Amino acid sequence: MKKNKLHFTIFLLTLIATFSIAKSQTKVGIKAGVNFSNMMIINENGNKENTQSTPGILLGLTSDISIIGDFYIQPAILYSSKGFKQETGGFYGSATNFEVKAEYIEVPINMLYKPRLNGGHLLLGAGPYISYGTGGNWKSDTDILIGDIRIKGEGNVAFRNDGSIRNDAEYTYGRPLDYGLNATLGYEYPKRLSLQFNAQVGLANLEPKFGGTESKGKLKNTGFGISLGYKF
Repeated sequence: MKKNKLHFTIFLLTLIATFSIAKSQTKVGIKAGVNFSNMMIINENGNKENTQSTPGILLGLTSDISIIGDFYIQPAILYSSKGFKQETGGFYGSATNFEVKAEYIEVPINMLYKPRLNGGHLLLGAGPYISYGTGGNWKSDTDILIGDIRIKGEGNVAFRNDGSIRNDAEYTYGRPLDYGLNATLGYEYPKRLSLQFNAQVGLANLEPKFGGTESKGKLKNTGFGISLGYKF
């Protein structure tokens, strides 16, 4: 948990420094909201596991760069909390009400169409994203038994390219590098405020190797969210 707080503190300091530089060169905006994320899990036998979405926070900076007319490019740098829930299964199949919160630093780049509407602007956009996992935590209603070691029902999340390397009480969420597509729909009010709905589909298979061998399973992030923005 201390490691997660450190990651978040470093992100906030980076956010403040980036904002100070960007503000002197162009107008930027801040974005905050909530994600409802999930993970598509297909095991090595080709069976899809039942998972449920979990809420998480979204926070970061955006910038609208005019191209021509009502078309803009909107890059952003975000702190994004993702994850999933499972009623049973989870940590080596022995957890109950298993929930994972995974932390990402994310960079989406959307192409926006912003026609005027009722004094403000309609927001229609889509584009790619790339993100990198930094950590997180997991919890379960029951303790976890791994071999002859009983682990209390909570621990840390790690991102690794090889899932066979881990510490006790540590859950490997997947490979750290993720990428995919997102879409957004919203409205920018005349007084610099905006409301946006977004959806995201991961294209990267996050399933790590095990002992250096590629797995036949699949892990992919999915989700949707709502956020408020403010332009400076």
